[in-house]
Amino acid sequence: MSTPLYLPPVPQLGRIDIHSHLLPRIDDGCEDVNQCIDCIRQLKEAGYTGSICTPHIIPNMFPDNTRENIIRWVENLRIELVNRNIEYTLWPGGEINLQENMPDWLTEHGVPTLAGSNCVLMDHWADIWPDWFPTVIQWFLDQGYQPILAHPERMRCCWDQPDGLDQLLDMGVWLQGNFLPITGEEGYEPDQLSRRYIENQKYKLMAMDMHKPQSIPSRFDGMKIVLTEYGNQLLDHFTVDAPRQLILSHLL
Repeated sequence: MSTPLYLPPVPQLGRIDIHSHLLPRIDDGCEDVNQCIDCIRQLKEAGYTGSICTPHIIPNMFPDNTRENIIRWVENLRIELVNRNIEYTLWPGGEINLQENMPDWLTEHGVPTLAGSNCVLMDHWADIWPDWFPTVIQWFLDQGYQPILAHPERMRCCWDQPDGLDQLLDMGVWLQGNFLPITGEEGYEPDQLSRRYIENQKYKLMAMDMHKPQSIPSRFDGMKIVLTEYGNQLLDHFTVDAPRQLILSHLL
């Protein structure tokens, strides 16, 4: 029996992370429930009150990561939080690795949208933009979904072929930046592109993209850099206002 999609109320206060690998033992994120709890405690200390769980959707690597399973796993983690008296809101989602045949797979297994919205988080790791990329993006648009490209600052094709990203923006794709690259820990190009995308107002949101407890402090460092260099209003837009707008204004 499938688990019904339950969408909890959006917390009135606090930050919301739209990109996280909290769910245990299903991708390269948290390895067990205790790591999940550790991550959530760190997030709460930084003012977060909720996260969208976005495990990798890569069928040849993680074949069990389907929309239905993710909904069930999120519900299991919610129960664990209740049992431990931890107040933190979780929603299901997914991070879809774009491949040419992904529309066929999603048609069969369902599209894991963010928190029941029409928004779909996706990534891609090719060094050059494949010819089929705009076609797959158009498939999402034609189905009524809002594509969100995760961490373009980390993608080599964005470094070397910026016109390809501009084409996606013209099609209506949103961009989600990660907090880690602006620290410089992932190299010069991601750092510089993060700043350029912020300054050119290309990011719709920024997120943690945390994988394990030890990955979080550096991401908090990135948040502090955004706060120091660009101001609290912009940081709140990325982590407070825009996530709520995504969840509340784009329901399917």
